[in-house]
Amino acid sequence: MIEFKPDIQGETIRYTAVENGKTTGRILLTYHLTACVVKQIEADNDETAEGLIRSALNAAGNRSVYTAAYEPESFRNIAVLLGFEADGDKLTGEIPFLLTGHCGRH
Repeated sequence: MIEFKPDIQGETIRYTAVENGKTTGRILLTYHLTACVVKQIEADNDETAEGLIRSALNAAGNRSVYTAAYEPESFRNIAVLLGFEADGDKLTGEIPFLLTGHCGRH
C-alpha cells in the first residue's frame, strides 16, 4: 500500500510517496493566496505520480487555493489526464475541476 506523507510549511507543500518502507516519489508545490505551482515531481510510475499530484492539489485547495500551474516536464501526460490545459509553456487548471477526474472530458 502506498502512503502519501505530507510536509506542509508556510506556502510550501511537499508530499513523499512511501511503499513498503521505500520512497517511491516526491512532489513540491508552492502557493500564494489563490494560486499554486507544481514545481517538481519524481515518481516510480504514473499511478504514484497521479496520487502525488492529487494529494498536493487537495492540500492546496484546503488552503483556499483555486488555480494551479504545472511546470515539470515529467509526468505531463498525467497532468493533462487530470485536466491541466496548455497555457504557453505551462499547464494550468482550476483545482476543483482537476480533482474531479477526467471522466466525461473531451
